[in-house]
Amino acid sequence: MAEPYDLVVIGAGPAGESAAELAAFCGHRAVIVEKNRPGGTVTTTGGAPTKTLREAALYLTGFRDRDIYGLRLATVPDVILPTIRKRTREVAELLQRMTADNIAKHNVEYLQGDARLGPDRTLRVGMFDGQELTLHAKAILIASGSRPVRPTNIPFDDPGVRDSDTILALGRIPKDILIVGGGPVGVEYATICHALGARVTLVHTGERLIPMMDGEISRRMDELFRKWDLTVVHGTGVDTVTRTKDDNLEVSLSTGAKVQPDTILFAAGRAANTEGLDLGAAGVETDSLGRIVVDEYFRTSAIGIFAAGDVLGPTLASIAMEQGRAAACHALGVPFEGKVDPTPVSAVYGMPEVAGAGLTEEECQVQGIHYEVGRSEFELIPRGAIAGHGGLLKLLFRKDNQQLIGVHCIGDVASELVGIGQMVIHFRGTLGVFDEVSMNTPTYSYAYKYAAFDGFRRLHPDGPRFQ
Repeated sequence: MAEPYDLVVIGAGPAGESAAELAAFCGHRAVIVEKNRPGGTVTTTGGAPTKTLREAALYLTGFRDRDIYGLRLATVPDVILPTIRKRTREVAELLQRMTADNIAKHNVEYLQGDARLGPDRTLRVGMFDGQELTLHAKAILIASGSRPVRPTNIPFDDPGVRDSDTILALGRIPKDILIVGGGPVGVEYATICHALGARVTLVHTGERLIPMMDGEISRRMDELFRKWDLTVVHGTGVDTVTRTKDDNLEVSLSTGAKVQPDTILFAAGRAANTEGLDLGAAGVETDSLGRIVVDEYFRTSAIGIFAAGDVLGPTLASIAMEQGRAAACHALGVPFEGKVDPTPVSAVYGMPEVAGAGLTEEECQVQGIHYEVGRSEFELIPRGAIAGHGGLLKLLFRKDNQQLIGVHCIGDVASELVGIGQMVIHFRGTLGVFDEVSMNTPTYSYAYKYAAFDGFRRLHPDGPRFQ
């Protein structure tokens, strides 16, 4: 006999957890099947662990303030490594326990095991004690997440070759690291390793860092890397990685150049975790990259089976959560939250942070939108002067009605600062919003005032005309 459920969720990451909890809140019987730790990548190898590593590195090395106050790290980096690893491990374990407790608190059942889809919305779960359970559901949500892409020509069994899932277990601070990939993960680890004293070389096939970000913000990060003497090589990939006779790593780049780092981090994309799920048995279609194909309601090609999160393509945890909740609503007919905020949003937790919401300048140009930009340089506002850290907040708005369509930031707490602009974009607000509200000063949020005023000045360089 198959155990009946209203919703069976594969994966305990942000998408799966939020979907199951919403289903249970609305009175539906829900269960999560997870083969790894609760919380997915966010609590295990990326997300919170990576950000904890960043915070520990900032604190223990004084990286952010050492040039301002003229103080340099006196502790040998190898001595602080155990402290950094301990703190990172503690946060990861804490968040895993919190996720498990939260799932239980919301009356969602939890099974640890391998899931395989069957016909007619059945799921076979291979438990780690050797048992096999069969579950049947009104709806199934696939939210099994993603993993780092591992090119087949790269020897990941070499102890010096790592990806974002294994770099935290390296056991030492690299002295000379080659990072492959100029996206969020590559940029984050480049700044972390630099703060810890490593010599950093970053290569990627694109023409600029973090290409999903606004071009001006991306160029700011590139300029910082060059200022810090980080080597950035655009338009370049890795051909081979070998061990030399004297036991050194040797990397051949697509340009013909060769480098010999002691560590290589591959951070060039993520692949959907769909292998082993038996998608074909249930009639679930995938694209050429193995990502599950869904419609606007997160329905797959199989009746009663939905998908959300990284199995659709890499995304932020916050977006995956919204997708999971929307999918659960459509799956169970819950008239509660059936839409995901259409505003594009992204964040890179490097040093400094980079974040954006809405359209970039490049996207405005492609779409033929007549827009203007208002900017606020952090070094010219009180909070930035106090901190001694530069940065930029820029607002993109339509020329005809001043509607805000994009907000982009590089600097301290950029990931939090853009949330203000994101809400204004979501509710179709204009630059006038920042003129009408009061904001505390000295704070970084006050930069919105400066950026809005700058935007108005650009619209009316000779001053406004009053009738």
